[in-house]
Amino acid sequence: MEPESKFVEANGITLHGLSWGNPDNPLLLMTHGIGLCAQVWNPLAQDLARDYHVLSLDLRGHGDTDKPGEYTFDQMAQDLVGLVQALNPPQPPYAVGHSAGGMTIIIANSMVPGIIGPTVLVDTRVGPALEVYDPAEREERMNRTRNKRAVWESREVMYDAYRNRRVFSTWTDSAVRDYIYGGTRLLADGRAELKCPTDVEAIYYEARHSLNPTPYLKDLAGQYLLLLGDTGNYPDAAARDSEEIKYFLREAKGAQLETLPKGSHFVAMEYPDLVLGAVRQYLDGHRLG
Repeated sequence: MEPESKFVEANGITLHGLSWGNPDNPLLLMTHGIGLCAQVWNPLAQDLARDYHVLSLDLRGHGDTDKPGEYTFDQMAQDLVGLVQALNPPQPPYAVGHSAGGMTIIIANSMVPGIIGPTVLVDTRVGPALEVYDPAEREERMNRTRNKRAVWESREVMYDAYRNRRVFSTWTDSAVRDYIYGGTRLLADGRAELKCPTDVEAIYYEARHSLNPTPYLKDLAGQYLLLLGDTGNYPDAAARDSEEIKYFLREAKGAQLETLPKGSHFVAMEYPDLVLGAVRQYLDGHRLG
């Protein structure tokens, strides 16, 4: 099954997504992490499209969605609210969000309670900003992101360079290719250019570092499964057995926590079948009553 590109005007910008499955089925939104793209959800979307109308989004500044020059988590959440209002589904859509994509869903439900229905959050940080970098380290990290290579001789050259990098080394081969093919555009001379500008990615990383999710969690509407990989080796990931997670589970009424037997912050790209099984069990349980 191949997806179709879908463009929707919402919140003053044009959002792009990959549409999978029968539009008459319940709507399921999928949101990615910073610097990624709609295609990273391909393995899950293809299976979920048997029972849902899946719309995997390129968030503001990413992929083929507009890049309007303003990039905050609140704006991404407003985009999501505007998208749901524009699509006007007969019931609040289901959702799956990874990392910052999950936080976007939380903020949207805080802004308009109940705008999004049962949601799986894949390694989304739900506590205050983690002081894992001192100011000098933070600046160095932002500069490294801004200065990373944005144009490659070809997608295959980029693939060869990325495949064994620390972050990507644990991903499945298809996940790396989905990221590269979905996250780059081909120039007239055949070179591949990142669709998410490096300065946009850096802005979002800085915003995430300083973001305190706590105000958005107070009396949070919606139903959530917080799904964590077993290996907490990513500094911005959710903290296991933390007071922040306990607070989230209290405030988001009926929220659940599940730790998978393996996987890191990028568990959906490492073990897609494992994540799919948990997503299916949670969302299908709500859909089927």
